[in-house]
Amino acid sequence: MVRWNTYKKNALQAAFEGKAFRGDDESATSSNQGNFLELVKMFSQYDRLHLDNVNDQKMEALHPGECVIQLQKLSDTRWACREKALKALLKVMSTVVKVLTDMTEQEPPDTAAGDAKMYLKAIDFEFFLCFEIDTPVFEITALASDALQNYDIDLSTAYTVVDGVMDTLSNLRTEEQFGKLFKSATEKAEAAGISIPTVPPGQQRQRRVPAKYWQSTNVATESHSFQSVEDYYRGKVYYSFVDVLSQELKRRFRGDGETESSKILNALHTLTKANNWIGKDAMGPDSLDAIHMLCEFYGGEEQKLKTELRVFHASFPNTCTMKGILKTLRDNGGQNIFPTLVEMIRTYATIPVSTATVERSFSKLKLVKDTLRSQCTEERLSDLLLLAIEKDIPVIHSEVINIYRDMAPRRLLL
Repeated sequence: MVRWNTYKKNALQAAFEGKAFRGDDESATSSNQGNFLELVKMFSQYDRLHLDNVNDQKMEALHPGECVIQLQKLSDTRWACREKALKALLKVMSTVVKVLTDMTEQEPPDTAAGDAKMYLKAIDFEFFLCFEIDTPVFEITALASDALQNYDIDLSTAYTVVDGVMDTLSNLRTEEQFGKLFKSATEKAEAAGISIPTVPPGQQRQRRVPAKYWQSTNVATESHSFQSVEDYYRGKVYYSFVDVLSQELKRRFRGDGETESSKILNALHTLTKANNWIGKDAMGPDSLDAIHMLCEFYGGEEQKLKTELRVFHASFPNTCTMKGILKTLRDNGGQNIFPTLVEMIRTYATIPVSTATVERSFSKLKLVKDTLRSQCTEERLSDLLLLAIEKDIPVIHSEVINIYRDMAPRRLLL
């Protein structure tokens, strides 16, 4: 709305002064695009809302006939946006460098020329390398983020997805994989006219250490020298980044193994793995500890649960997911055959994976409770929220009418 009002003022000003709206050359590379567009460019120097529009025109001029890709903003709470931001920046990197360079060389000087110089200085070889390292890693974590936000996902599936993500990250930690990333970053930096360092950072000038400190562990670490730039970034940046991310994922989803809740969750997940109960590695110490912990916490006989697990996984060896186990137990009368196992699986299935569902409820609350419903009672508001949140569930209107009909005698037939 603000942008439209400004455009309207520009048009009225040009009409009031009797000036022509259009210029002879209105292309993005023209130095004089006409009165109207020049007024828009002038306002954009003071109003950041219009600067995006002007930059879009520059991008269109550099890539005619192609769709303009907007750079994505980052969020502190949504990790998935990082993958989208990296991909968007990767597609328009050359254009971004060109636009920033034009801003620094523009006459008269652009008000954002100082910021443009700062950004250009930050785009060096290390920037390209970190860009190549982050993109494939955040693509993997974005997949896990999208999967864990599904409302119908269970803990067993979540553990499987997280295990796959951590295995994929561990497979990335190889010299061959980093060699490909380093080669790609080198090619892109050379194409952008950026020099490639030949000496590892921090080794241009070595500090001389007195002989009496040579045996110190800190000095031995600091005095370690890398043979090449690739060795430096592989050990200092790539391996460190992948290791820290893997440890954080393990801590977040597997727990530290010390808290009671993490132990219970790991024990419940043990029940769904068939190789823990049948085969040559069956009934290991971890499996027996899990049964003991669950029976002590939820109640039940250890020997009975052990027998039910062995019989169930031997009878249905291909059932390994939570939904598959629940469906198998329901279709084959599991309540009568495996009563202890059914109670444990039910408990495991009802534990929420994330708070995404709760957050969606709060988001829906802002839409339902508007100014017209400010005096709404708690019971009515809860019912309205239930209808809004669970709108995907089909409602059979004839059944609803029958419920109202049977609630009390009525004068009119429903």
